[in-house]
Amino acid sequence: MVKLYRPSKLKPAETSKEEANQHFLALEKYSEVRTKEISGMFGPYIEVTDNYGKLISRLVLLLGKHHPKDSQDIVIRDLMSDVFDSLYESRKLILSGKLHVAYPLARRAYESLSLLHLCALKKAWAEKWRKGTKISNSTIRKELAAHPKGEPEDRLKKLYDFFCAATHPNRELIPRRFLGEGNEFVLGVIGKPNLTLITDYCMKNLEMWFWMTAIVSDVYRETIYKFDKEYFETYLQTKKSADEIFVSLIENFNRLVDEAKEYWKEHPVVD
Repeated sequence: MVKLYRPSKLKPAETSKEEANQHFLALEKYSEVRTKEISGMFGPYIEVTDNYGKLISRLVLLLGKHHPKDSQDIVIRDLMSDVFDSLYESRKLILSGKLHVAYPLARRAYESLSLLHLCALKKAWAEKWRKGTKISNSTIRKELAAHPKGEPEDRLKKLYDFFCAATHPNRELIPRRFLGEGNEFVLGVIGKPNLTLITDYCMKNLEMWFWMTAIVSDVYRETIYKFDKEYFETYLQTKKSADEIFVSLIENFNRLVDEAKEYWKEHPVVD
């Protein structure tokens, strides 16, 4: 982030309260404009995550007509809803460029999702959590790694480490805004978005949509087969699209990383 929007060329002494109020009130407008710009670049990602969201909504409506079988079922339904809300809301922040605000939501989605996976596989853990037991993510990772239908521990640890780092105010993930160094107003999304980080975030967000939908579709497969025979056809179509879009995001991410390295090599920041 090198050059940001400069709202005026007034000298500091001439900056008025009215001007400050105008910029504050325009923050929502800035966000709308930025969201429109970024959304235009990530259409396929938006479409496939919409499709995952529609699948989950379809399943939720189906489950709403059937009483939970037991406490494990209750836990799975509640965690599924929690993950959905976090992924749904975090996407809005991603597409507005507010990554520093979206990171805590993404961590919540990851932690609820990994817990959902464990509770779906092992009823005993679902019952412990329902009764208020605090289950650390390290315990969840070990349990999932040991289960044949779980996830590799190194993959989960990598995600966990990223979201932990991103949730805290680490220098590498808080943008340099150059306030007073050529930029006079830097709040909200007025700055130039970092497309490399946005692309990386889209990949992680899409990965979690895929993960959640796979888990709950498997858990409720008998109910789905009985009452919504076309569900799994849509699921497989969505998965196929997600696989293709994920490959495209990886390619774009690698290209953006190379371009960023070249740019910063030619335009180093001197503090």
